[in-house]
Amino acid sequence: MSQEKIDKIADAIEQSMKKGHISTLILLALEKGPSHGYNLMQVISDGTYGVWNPTASSLYPHLASLTEKGLIKFTSEMDGKRERKVYEITPKGRRTLKKLIEKQQNMRKSLLSMILSTMGITDDTIPNEFENLFGPDIIDDQSLIDKSTEDKLEILKKRKAVLSSIIEKLHNVVGEIDLRIQDLERSNP
Repeated sequence: MSQEKIDKIADAIEQSMKKGHISTLILLALEKGPSHGYNLMQVISDGTYGVWNPTASSLYPHLASLTEKGLIKFTSEMDGKRERKVYEITPKGRRTLKKLIEKQQNMRKSLLSMILSTMGITDDTIPNEFENLFGPDIIDDQSLIDKSTEDKLEILKKRKAVLSSIIEKLHNVVGEIDLRIQDLERSNP
């Protein structure tokens, strides 16, 4: 299969994943304060560094669904001769958002676990929490106690490989951000 086809498949899956998160992003944006639709698109785009750029056609059905479920409500304002809806999160929406965040954190941890196990990295080769990969526990933690020197070497080499991969990905992200900054600076002299 060509790289182009693989990229198309991955892009389609990414779009599907993004659709699944748009309602959470709307609730997160409205947690900051009331907003109308166009402003919500900007808040989401800016808040995700341009990773999510919802369009009106993708945003408004979610706003209608969230309103129907009682998670958000709106008031109408006149903007000149146009009526504009200003949305805000409800108490039920706040409780739901809290639950969604918990679920997202659990999904992130389980997905990370699956990714790491695919790379041959098991729970006993990394610290208990992924965040500990960036602290002193990455070098000397409880999982290394009572291990042979060979086992310690293997574990530490796997950790180094994971961190090297993360560093490479972060360099790519920084490069993407640099390109976006340059584009924005060129378009805003």
